[in-house]
Amino acid sequence: MPSAKDPLLADGLATLATLLPSGYGLATSSLGKRDGSGETWLTLRGPAGKTATCLVLARRRVETRDLGGIAAVAARTNRPALLVSTCLTPSVCERLRGFGIGWWDLAGNVRLAIAEIRLRLEIDAQASAPGKGSRRLRSLCGEMTGRVARVLADVQPPLALAQVAELARVDAGAASRVVTFLVEVGLVVRRPRGPIEKVDWPALLRRWSSEAPLATRGEPHRTLCARGVSDFLAQLARSGLLHALTGQLSFARLADGPAPAVAILYVDDVPDAMAQFGLHPAAEDGNVILVKPCDRSVYHRSREEGGLRHVSPSLMVADLDDGDAVDVAVRWLAKHEPRWRMPAAALLGTKPPPRKARR
Repeated sequence: MPSAKDPLLADGLATLATLLPSGYGLATSSLGKRDGSGETWLTLRGPAGKTATCLVLARRRVETRDLGGIAAVAARTNRPALLVSTCLTPSVCERLRGFGIGWWDLAGNVRLAIAEIRLRLEIDAQASAPGKGSRRLRSLCGEMTGRVARVLADVQPPLALAQVAELARVDAGAASRVVTFLVEVGLVVRRPRGPIEKVDWPALLRRWSSEAPLATRGEPHRTLCARGVSDFLAQLARSGLLHALTGQLSFARLADGPAPAVAILYVDDVPDAMAQFGLHPAAEDGNVILVKPCDRSVYHRSREEGGLRHVSPSLMVADLDDGDAVDVAVRWLAKHEPRWRMPAAALLGTKPPPRKARR
């Protein structure tokens, strides 16, 4: 279990403090220290001095397959159990609701229902975007954040903030919040009021893939093509259907590596794609995973070869399913940076921003 010094827990408590309604507060509890369990407990204070002590489970990355173990831990106590993570997908949140586990994430999404202190809080950070401008960004989760992170990985500096916003297709405020956060954590170097001069894109990709995995960009639907992936890709190339392949298959195409046994791709209409290519719902033996994107920016800077469209290199890396695969891909990209990383001028048709003279 995380200690009070755990960075995720610290950021999580700071985020939750900004989300609680007026009249409510929080503090860490010594309960876990007293009973020797090492578990983390949180005391929430409500109106009239009422309090509720809650078990807090901190997990940097949560997928549906992790929920059984999380529910088992939560079931050990008769007190409320809460989960904090960098980013939680809609499908994970729905399952947590069924388990009776409250949750929040660093993107500002939250659902808490604690009867003892009459607290019922539910916030969709995307829907409430205008109100969250004052909250400090604490993770790379979220659609607009992901757009900016991808631009900083895909495009070579120097980059003016306005250029980042234009390429990411976000407003200047959103771009500024993400860049400020990345400067704070040491992944971006930017002179005050000047252009972005340096991006540690390998570390940026590793962090983004951890905090915003594939499932945060849309719900994956595993299907089976009876004739195999090669036959499916041949049909796809001839179909004219808008799509974007991602993950291991796209990286194999970029790096001339062996093709994997599973194809992952974004499509706008999953049922239509299943019908068009004769795909059937599958579980463990599925070989085609269809993802309807929450944000159509997955198609930004995608490239087509022979009728098959692939996402940009930064997104294909973030969509890989484990840390080892991400490390392999990042090392390859580092050795072949000129092959995929583009100058801003090539995308915008403008000259790069001038560097300020050093004093």
